[in-house]
Amino acid sequence: MFPRWLSILAAIGGSAVISLGMVLQKKGVPWLKWKGVKDHSYARLKAIWITGFILNNLLAVFYFFALKALSSAVVGAMMGLNIVFSAFFSALVLKEQLSKRMAAGSLALVGFIGLANISAPPYEGSAPPALGVIALFFLAPYALVAAVLTAKRFLRLHTEAYALAFAAAAGALEGFIIILIKAMQASAGTSLLSYLGTPYPYMYAVATLSVLSLLQIAYAHGRMTKTGPVLWGMQIFYPVAISYAAFAVPFVPAQLASFAGIVACVVIIQSKR
Repeated sequence: MFPRWLSILAAIGGSAVISLGMVLQKKGVPWLKWKGVKDHSYARLKAIWITGFILNNLLAVFYFFALKALSSAVVGAMMGLNIVFSAFFSALVLKEQLSKRMAAGSLALVGFIGLANISAPPYEGSAPPALGVIALFFLAPYALVAAVLTAKRFLRLHTEAYALAFAAAAGALEGFIIILIKAMQASAGTSLLSYLGTPYPYMYAVATLSVLSLLQIAYAHGRMTKTGPVLWGMQIFYPVAISYAAFAVPFVPAQLASFAGIVACVVIIQSKR
């Protein structure tokens, strides 16, 4: 039996790693638009950005171990820590100021995440999910994008609504990655070849590439104060919702309240940034 405390550390570590990766990419992003001589500054910024990119793609490794002894609902909820770590690393690396609202919201967020873990029933593993349920939730974000693209073409769709839809789809797919890792664990054991025999690794690749594309569109057409809450909120809500539908996670009132509190904290923090 994989130790629960080690899975909790893996989930926390994953949030720290992806948050540091995002901040490093933000710090190094000028190299993508660099004009002039590619000097030492160019090389330094490029190295910083690539380091951030590598850290972002290590997330699946951390979540693989986090899901060994935690349900996908709890691991999904713990993605809220990304905001706390992002704020910390932004202050440390980018020298951004942390507001009192951000600090208070982060403390509340950590408290709700603690409650989600404490109130979780004993973990007994997960049976393989129904592929039809997984496929339905996988296709839903793409259906949202298709509907919005159709509405933009034939109806008067506000630019902000367009951006929010893409942010929601990106957040849902990023949260869905947790579900795919859990589905692989439940369906294929520990053999690499058995993993490749399921559709989940290929869904993972498509979802990862889709998140990158959808985020660029959301950021290009909307304000961060609007897209941020939707993006982070869906990252947490989507895997929690799927966990109840696909893995028969038991309903625990205190845990459901903690999930709601986490999403509320995320929306409040992001909307004021």
